[in-house]
Amino acid sequence: MGGSSLYAAAGARLWVEPARIGLVVRVGTDYPFDAKALLRRAGLQHIALHPLPEEHLLEWLIYEPDGSRRSLPRNSSVLEVGAEGMKGVPAATRAYHDKLLAIAPTAADVPANWLPAAALHLCTQVGDRHEQTLRALQGRIGWISVDPSPYYSRQASTEELSHQLRGATAFLPSVNEVRRLLDDAAPEEVVLALQRAGFAEVALKRGAEPVLLGYRGEVTAIPTATATVVDPTGAGDSFCGAYAACRLQGLTPAEAARRAAATAALVVGCSGVEEALQLTTPAL
Repeated sequence: MGGSSLYAAAGARLWVEPARIGLVVRVGTDYPFDAKALLRRAGLQHIALHPLPEEHLLEWLIYEPDGSRRSLPRNSSVLEVGAEGMKGVPAATRAYHDKLLAIAPTAADVPANWLPAAALHLCTQVGDRHEQTLRALQGRIGWISVDPSPYYSRQASTEELSHQLRGATAFLPSVNEVRRLLDDAAPEEVVLALQRAGFAEVALKRGAEPVLLGYRGEVTAIPTATATVVDPTGAGDSFCGAYAACRLQGLTPAEAARRAAATAALVVGCSGVEEALQLTTPAL
């Protein structure tokens, strides 16, 4: 559930039967395609799609040469706030944040008959939405992974992240989402520190560099698979969806991370999420 859930679903369906996947999404009036029809073509049957009576948030994604990414809104409502001049910049930032929060599902959006559930993946969401969802679903989910939002995680300490995401089993950040921690310590040390802070599993996504997997006090480098990049969008989200699906199937964290890395390599070779949702399981 949450932003980027379509790519997470694309990753998950390669490793678990699509009929076992439930997806929670909010969709505005101007969403550019029929999301439910797209997901049904991919084999997903359980889709909790909540329509919003307002404009959806659409963004431009800007990829830098170093692999980092920035998002810029193309929403008319957000851009109009920013047109006030220099004094309007903070207001535009708040409007952008509020719009992201408005399209982020809540625990209440999860159908009651889906619970209890064996596993849940929380895609990137802003504000305290992750914290609220974890608190609301406490004791009703067997295993939970979280892909954090840089809005709250980029400058957070390990203790702050552990407190905010209490109840999460697996913490799956990219480099940009734990920037403050990496400024002060080596990546392997950061992964160990996050484990000590309370996350049973940690997978630090580092673009083309090996994923650093932390589990039971050890750090393992999981090589990324060779990929021909057509569109880098969705690599991290599909990794997360695949990782959660593989852990649900009973695979070890290392086996799950290896399959998730292979999934991300497939997804970046696709042109858009529709193609990614039609992929077949890679040979390992």
